[in-house]
Amino acid sequence: MIRLLLLSTILISLTSCSISKKPKFKQIRNIEVKNVSMRNITLTADAIFDNPNNLTGKLSIDGIHIFVDNIDVGIISSYEFDVPSKEEFTIQLEGTFSLSKIYNNHKKNILGSILKVAQTDSLLIQYKGNIKYHLGIFSHQYNIDKEQKVSIK
Repeated sequence: MIRLLLLSTILISLTSCSISKKPKFKQIRNIEVKNVSMRNITLTADAIFDNPNNLTGKLSIDGIHIFVDNIDVGIISSYEFDVPSKEEFTIQLEGTFSLSKIYNNHKKNILGSILKVAQTDSLLIQYKGNIKYHLGIFSHQYNIDKEQKVSIK
């Protein structure tokens, strides 16, 4: 009887603390041009996740490329984010990129982009890369590919 009780307790403990589901990536939203100057452009976005588990973990940004009007302007890298248990949470993605780098690498395309922005007051922003969830030896990679037209205010 004691063995059955001990076995039941261990089984219940293992199943209640296990990772039943990985945190769910819901969407990228609130893509904005935070600041534009003669030298730099700062872009922000929110990555929304939902963790249905009792266990926490860490999220790390694994090389998310930012494209402005199909021109690769750079990579966002950041520190690890703590994943809260049993709730929806947001991590902010932000990066500041040099406009001179864009100009030097894409001299022919940049003039067309400047004329397009002057006419439409908007940019096509794309976030493309990976966010990695890890808890101990368990890990999962979320592929991010979000494109949105953003107005410049």
